Amino acid sequence: MGISPEYAGKEDKQKQGKGDHMSDVTTANFLIEEIGGKRRVNEMIYAAFRELSKRFPHRDDPHNRWTERRIRGWWNRESEVVRHFQMCELFETAEALRAARKEHAEYIAKTSRLRQMAQLRASGGHRDLAEG
Repeated sequence: MGISPEYAGKEDKQKQGKGDHMSDVTTANFLIEEIGGKRRVNEMIYAAFRELSKRFPHRDDPHNRWTERRIRGWWNRESEVVRHFQMCELFETAEALRAARKEHAEYIAKTSRLRQMAQLRASGGHRDLAEG
C-alpha cells in the first residue's frame, strides 16, 4: 500500500509552510555569517552578537535585545521565528560592514601601490622605466 494522494497533498502543504519560515532563518544565517565573518562558528556568532548589540542596544526594550542565544538558535535551526525588525537590523549591519570592508580593501590596495612606487623611486628604478 502506498500513501493516499489526499494525505500526500497535505504533507506537501505542511512542507511549504515550514519552507517559508526556514527561508527567513536561512537569510538570517547568511547575514550572520556576513556580519561575523568567515571564522569558527562560536567566534562568528559572538562577533555578530557584539556588532549587533553595539549598533542596536535596545536599552529601553530588553525583550528585543540581541543575545548570543537568539543568534545561535537561528544558526542551529532551533528557532524558526525571525521578526521583521531583526531582519532589518541584520541587513543594515551586513550592508554597513560590506561597505566598510570594501573601503578598507581599497585603502590597502592604494597604500600598497604607493609603497611600491616609493620603493621603486628609492631604489633608483624609476630611471630605468623612463629610459625604456
